[in-house]
Amino acid sequence: MLDTDGSKSTGRGLDEVGAHVSGFNANSIGVCMVGTDQFTLLQWQALTSLIKALAAKYPAARIVGHRDLSPDKNHDGIIEPTEWLKTCPGFNVAEWLKGGMKPLSGKILGGV
Repeated sequence: MLDTDGSKSTGRGLDEVGAHVSGFNANSIGVCMVGTDQFTLLQWQALTSLIKALAAKYPAARIVGHRDLSPDKNHDGIIEPTEWLKTCPGFNVAEWLKGGMKPLSGKILGGV
């Protein structure tokens, strides 16, 4: 979990099966950020650091948001907002990655 002050805490170890997204728990790592759709700069920094470390450890891993693992109900190959089972993490992970893991505009707590 990444708290608003950027501190990290572990719920389950990397070798334990999580309970964060049905159908993917046995082969995924869940990362939780305190908040809904806006996060502090310290959280964004902590997220970048954590994802870089996990990507180095698991280079073949696919980095996605919880909502991106929702079922493709209409089978068109795209998980659309109307198909999301959950909205977390409250931002587009692919957009964040493409932008160099920089905090996304409009998603910074305090409006910075």
